[in-house]
Amino acid sequence: MESKTEINFTLLIILGTMGVFILISAIISFVLLYQKRMLANKKDRSEMERSHQKQLLDNSLEIAEYERQKIAANLHDEIGIILSVLKLNLSRIKKNAGKPEAIDEIISESNEQIDSSIEIVRQIHRDIMPPTLMKAGFIKGMKELCRQLSVSSGLQIRFNSDDESVAMEKIRELQLYRLTKEVLNNIVRHAKPRFVEINIYVKENRLNLLILHNGSGISTEEIKEKAKISKGLGLKSILTRSELLNAKIDFSILGAETSQVKIEMGLSE
Repeated sequence: MESKTEINFTLLIILGTMGVFILISAIISFVLLYQKRMLANKKDRSEMERSHQKQLLDNSLEIAEYERQKIAANLHDEIGIILSVLKLNLSRIKKNAGKPEAIDEIISESNEQIDSSIEIVRQIHRDIMPPTLMKAGFIKGMKELCRQLSVSSGLQIRFNSDDESVAMEKIRELQLYRLTKEVLNNIVRHAKPRFVEINIYVKENRLNLLILHNGSGISTEEIKEKAKISKGLGLKSILTRSELLNAKIDFSILGAETSQVKIEMGLSE
């Protein structure tokens, strides 16, 4: 009887040990499987992030190339033509030797062409490095941009800001300025508004820039869809510049005659 009890007890120990072993094995398998899945998810996220960063870099390089092409086109189409005219005028002076009145007219015309080329070079420089922005900061740079755009487009543009200055790194000021300019150009060109209003305020170390207009409205989703199929770089440039700034940009239609673009970003990153 005792022998049978000992056998049963031994069997119970063996079964208990096997149960514990199976449980431990199951726990270990679960932990290993969980870690494997976590590593796989981490790898997928890393690959997605690398893919996103590569796409962002490609878009940035595309935008930089686009801007270089614009500068090259301005130099070729504007300055190149003026230089050709000046070269032609030199030949005309030689042909009109002994005719003071004709030579004076050619020189006067050439001076006008030179003045025009100087203004074009200044404009190209202003587009690359806006002097008011670089010297006086983002707020005053935006005021000057609004003034220039109002003069060139004939639009009524109102500008409001709670602060006269906003503390920001120069490179971020320049990036935000170019993003805002791209958005404004897009609004003027495609939305056809009669007025534009820009409001800037800072809240909890975040800059909020609101652009209100009464032109044709569009949503953020529509912008993203158009950017995918558009051959131009305007919309892609807006989205890429906002990502480079780590800024949130939102396009919305507020009412029948009011649309808004909101740019929100941290003052320091």
